[in-house]
Amino acid sequence: MHVKAKTEDGSTQMDAVLHAIHSQSKQGESAAPTVGYIAREVPEGKLLELWADKLKNSGFQLIDMTNGLTDLFAVKDKTFVMKNFVVPKVEKVIDEEKKVTHSSLTDDTEKAILSPVKIGVKLKADNVEICYPPIFQSGGKFDLRLGASSNDEYLYYDSSSVIICALGSRYSSYCSNVARTYFIDADGAHSKAYEVLLKAHEAAILALKPGNLFSAVYQAALSVVKRDAPELVPNLTKYAGTGIGLEFREPGMSLNARNERVLKSGMVFNVSLGFQNLQTNTSSPKSQNFSLALADTVIVTDDGCNVATSLSSKFLKDEELRKQHQAELAHQKNAETARRLAGVGSGIWR
Repeated sequence: MHVKAKTEDGSTQMDAVLHAIHSQSKQGESAAPTVGYIAREVPEGKLLELWADKLKNSGFQLIDMTNGLTDLFAVKDKTFVMKNFVVPKVEKVIDEEKKVTHSSLTDDTEKAILSPVKIGVKLKADNVEICYPPIFQSGGKFDLRLGASSNDEYLYYDSSSVIICALGSRYSSYCSNVARTYFIDADGAHSKAYEVLLKAHEAAILALKPGNLFSAVYQAALSVVKRDAPELVPNLTKYAGTGIGLEFREPGMSLNARNERVLKSGMVFNVSLGFQNLQTNTSSPKSQNFSLALADTVIVTDDGCNVATSLSSKFLKDEELRKQHQAELAHQKNAETARRLAGVGSGIWR
């Protein structure tokens, strides 16, 4: 930390910072040190104007890092909404056995995205937009297409039911996306299909390496399904996602089996995969048909990739913990009701 006295213009401290950067470069290297900066920010005030001038004339190789920071901020908003708003909201609906429509959940979630401070995310609300209205699906009616929307039916959360949620937003014009599948008392068919989807999704993400073909990403996912559950191949979505950036769906960047473009470091993808129209044996007609979906925003790096939405969990063990928590709440509620009916622990019934 370099502290500037009120009587100084900051020039001495700036020179010390620039000297420190020079000293960190490896001896014998002829190339100038590379320094990231935010090109879009116009310096305001004498101090920032002086710093901008010194940086410009430093001889460093300056790289605009605006897009990288924007990508990180965009996915931070999306991850926090899913983790700190959507999941607790749905859990409360289920625990309290409320009747809430998919469309009302969409409206509430959209408000949370557009007001990030309310969920503890320190982002400027003026810079946040939605890519599409948040999607909630349950009750046997699922649509995994990009143009899908929430219907006006009630969220269905009886035993063996499936809930899909997808969120897409923009921060400073850059898009991000995340989708998750939640289970209520998952049965064997749910667990097997989801475990295969999870492996296929991870395989697709791991294939996002510089030099690989776009088609290799989908082929990696398809190979997992063929190996572990060949009967599910017809139900697998026909692509593994798309490029994402200023546009929610960047043209020519679909991760399908035919795209022969080459992956490069710095590319960003919405890695989206799912199983459509699966069946399970259950007494409820609304639970017999189900679909599964997973999506993450992934940044291709020099040595692989970075899953920017990884804080939003997608593992079955977390679903089991959530189910256990719901069972404990139900047990506590039933025990409290029994005590009251027996006249124990309540002044009203004594």
